[in-house]
Amino acid sequence: MDPSILLKNGIAVFPDFIDIDLGMKPYFDGLLTLQAPLASEYTFTNIFIWRHLYRFRACSLDGALCIKGVDRSGVEFLMIVAKDTGAYVDTVQRISDRYRRESGTVRLFRVEERFVEPLKRTFPAMTTEDDRDNSDYVYLSSDLIDLKGRKYDGKRNHIKRFRERYTYDYAPITDALRDECVELTEVWHKTKGSDGIEADITATREAITNFGPLGLTGGVIRIDGKVRAFSIAERLNAETAVIHIEKYDPSYEGLAQVMNQQLCSQACSAFKYINREQDMGIQGLRRSKLSYNPAFLLNKYKIIIGP
Repeated sequence: MDPSILLKNGIAVFPDFIDIDLGMKPYFDGLLTLQAPLASEYTFTNIFIWRHLYRFRACSLDGALCIKGVDRSGVEFLMIVAKDTGAYVDTVQRISDRYRRESGTVRLFRVEERFVEPLKRTFPAMTTEDDRDNSDYVYLSSDLIDLKGRKYDGKRNHIKRFRERYTYDYAPITDALRDECVELTEVWHKTKGSDGIEADITATREAITNFGPLGLTGGVIRIDGKVRAFSIAERLNAETAVIHIEKYDPSYEGLAQVMNQQLCSQACSAFKYINREQDMGIQGLRRSKLSYNPAFLLNKYKIIIGP
């Protein structure tokens, strides 16, 4: 880090940004608690484990938190964390003023709907885009645990068949299970043939390695003593848990349904809602998430404020 960069509470002061490190968690958490985020991206864990892929950096600005990233197409964007809506808009105004002097454009990504109208009042010429591929799927925890009613017949049947075929147990994630979880991630990607293998494995390894310091919760399903599925979650806000990572061996029919139900029951039952993040525009993932009958989709937006 450049020694000339001014630090406050261990973080750079706008317009300087510095790399994300684990020591920033208390500062992030303090502001995130005040903002009470609804969107899954707004946890320190999410920013930390994906910091390499999105090149996340951060700084403070009059008590707010500014996170700069670069998306997969190379476009630079910002995410803002502030104590309330007024502070959020004021922070964007300060950033816009600076960027305007430099003939730059402010791109805000993953903006929650509650901030859109207040921003429009300040920036009537701004461009707003509904970011459907990043809408979060939010469920009642009781629905995911109990799976009651005809709409969940298929899920219950998958679980029933799994229990008839396999002897398994659920266990909380511990350091002793770390390597098996990373290995399973590699198996999952090879079977699914998905993109972004290295980035996902890196993010999973970061979450597992820093499981305690990040304040995560999670569990595994073992079949014949070997980890065949695991899931990692944490508190998002007072009412909501967010599931960041879920991997399973797809050769076991019904395992995904068992893992989801067990994680929700064992680790997330104290919360009213469970956020299972977005589908990223992947149609198979979209069908899967919709099949669990979300209570609602949490819309997010891309906002462009020109020079």
